[in-house]
Amino acid sequence: MAKEKRPNIRGLITRRFYTFFIIILAVFLYLLFSLYKVVVLKGPKFRSEAMATYVKKRKIEATRGNIYSDDGSLLSTTLPKYRLGMDPSVLTGNAKADEFYKQHIDGLAAALANFFKDRTADEYKEKIAAARRSGRTYLLLNNRLLDFQEKKKVLSFPLFKEAKNSNKSGVVFDKINVRYAPFGQMAYRTVGYLKDLRDKGRVGIENSFDKELRGEFGEGMYEKMDNNTWRPEPGDEPKLPVAGVDLHSTLDINIQEIVESALLNGMKKFKGNYAVAIVMEVSTGKIKALSNIAANPLSPTGYSETYNYALLEARDPGSVFKLPSIMAVLEEKNYPLTKMVNTGDGKFRLYNGVMSDSHPLGTISLEQVIESSSNVGTMKLVQEAFGTTNNEKFYNYLKKYHLIESLDFQLKPSRKPVFPVPSKWDGLQLLWSSVGYSTQYTPLQILAFYNAIANNGYWIQPIIVSKATRGDEVVTDYMASQVRDSKPLCSPETLQKLKIMLEGVVTKGTANNIKGSVYGIAGKTGTAQRTVTGAKGYRKGNYYTTFAGYFPVKNPKYSIIIAVDEPKGNSEGTYARQVTAPVFKEIADRIYLRDMKLQQTLRGYLPDSLNKNKLSSTLHPADQNILFSHLGLPKVEENGQWLNFNLEKKTVRNQAITMTPKTVPNVVGMNLRDALFALENKGLKVRANGFGTVTNQSIPAGTAAAKNSLVFIQLH
Repeated sequence: MAKEKRPNIRGLITRRFYTFFIIILAVFLYLLFSLYKVVVLKGPKFRSEAMATYVKKRKIEATRGNIYSDDGSLLSTTLPKYRLGMDPSVLTGNAKADEFYKQHIDGLAAALANFFKDRTADEYKEKIAAARRSGRTYLLLNNRLLDFQEKKKVLSFPLFKEAKNSNKSGVVFDKINVRYAPFGQMAYRTVGYLKDLRDKGRVGIENSFDKELRGEFGEGMYEKMDNNTWRPEPGDEPKLPVAGVDLHSTLDINIQEIVESALLNGMKKFKGNYAVAIVMEVSTGKIKALSNIAANPLSPTGYSETYNYALLEARDPGSVFKLPSIMAVLEEKNYPLTKMVNTGDGKFRLYNGVMSDSHPLGTISLEQVIESSSNVGTMKLVQEAFGTTNNEKFYNYLKKYHLIESLDFQLKPSRKPVFPVPSKWDGLQLLWSSVGYSTQYTPLQILAFYNAIANNGYWIQPIIVSKATRGDEVVTDYMASQVRDSKPLCSPETLQKLKIMLEGVVTKGTANNIKGSVYGIAGKTGTAQRTVTGAKGYRKGNYYTTFAGYFPVKNPKYSIIIAVDEPKGNSEGTYARQVTAPVFKEIADRIYLRDMKLQQTLRGYLPDSLNKNKLSSTLHPADQNILFSHLGLPKVEENGQWLNFNLEKKTVRNQAITMTPKTVPNVVGMNLRDALFALENKGLKVRANGFGTVTNQSIPAGTAAAKNSLVFIQLH
């Protein structure tokens, strides 16, 4: 039997060893080559990319300019906020730093937990300790933004406080500029808003004047500390930014408050889709107040400003457009106000269209056409003046009245009216547009026309920002580029007729429910049927209501337009007479009460019936001369002090009122005008409710008067 051959175990092991060795060597050489590629061949590129990621050139934001009201009150400003971080590396490296850290870390962690209330003290302590162990040079402690007072408080925390003078606490405050509105939601949409200075959702003045407010960016090298934080690179010499300019708006914060309050009252009563109110100064075109409110279930009042309907939402204007139509008629034909118009059964039929009056009026005068807001009367007058062949002439009148082109208003976009050129008119366009249908206008476009009537016929472009300044220097005077017509829109005769009719609307026409004011109102109601989304044509019962006018009637200072879209029905109705005219009067009444220049001078003597009664009132210093010089009452010393005036059976007793400096005055017993004067002269902001004399004030008399504090006063 042959002997079995034994395998060569040693050779087998040797071969396997060499095979394994060769594999390991190949892997090693591959890794070595890869390392060579990374470090030597591609190293410069990777290092460059890393530097670009963690150290790179960044823009430096300029200080954004402020926005002011007409009296210099801040409407929007930039405030510095701070994000809290620290550099744990300054608390390591030697025994002294370690001992200092151990002494104060527990106190710091407890203070942070108590201040931010988002982590426990142990969690803050571990967060700092972990960053310290890993050698990190930056740790974001909390993402919440701190104001200046909170920053000061944080610096009093353990460890931060003990080391702040030696700069070894490691505390880091990253400054972030944020926008702040001192008056909160007042003029919210008009002034505009932005969450931070990089916000893309800005609107209003903040948006339209963004370039001017933003200034010029600087540039510098920054080191990235974490996802949200960059620190200036030591030794870098940055290009410094140029601060933005300050903008001075034409808004009057007191009138703005009056407008917002009155508009809110109207919306609560009639619950429309939205409401608009604009107040313009007649002689200058300055917008003194602008408010838009719409339903918002998330707002405490149920309403808020979500869209600028005054500038962007165009509707069929309705009967307020009859005035430019009648102006064109009067310019063309020079009819007297006594010209008679037969409105028949209150229906005007043309082709397949029928336009109706609210009720038949029969034969009425031209003056009554506007006073009673007759659709039929207006259309017949326009048809008589322009026929069916003078479409171009009527259109050119409207163009002259600035009712065809955009206002080119400062807030963008500036919407253009929707009014087709005559070449595209159908048979109904001329007459239907003459009464405010088949066209679209924003409230501001209509107000600009009515303001021209109040301004003796001279049209002036509305303006909301008067100038831009840097320090005491006026950089841009926007009033210098404001468009002002050098000629009136119409003849003096036509203007006088229009003014008579507008005053008649209030004294004996469709708005006679707001007659009887001391100062007098002139204006025009407008109730237009609305088109309904998804439906063809107009639907009765869905209205867009307006009232446009001016006051005081003899020497107009302010023009106003009120618009409410789709007011809901109540027992009084949903026409402009019931909806927008009362809001107009509430605003006009309250402006008149607070504007001393509008007050009429008292003349003559008190009647015997009044002298036999007992009178008691708080007397404004400016009224003392009137009472004691013109009304035959005993003379008193005029030292500029307020008086408690008491009259009983022709006996006058006066007691001077001492108002302590820098404290809230006692305004109980004063009328609204005097209360506003007393409180606002102390730097306080006032919101009033009711009419008559003040019965209650929210901040007690004698309290320290903090500037811009809000005081609520109740009148009965």
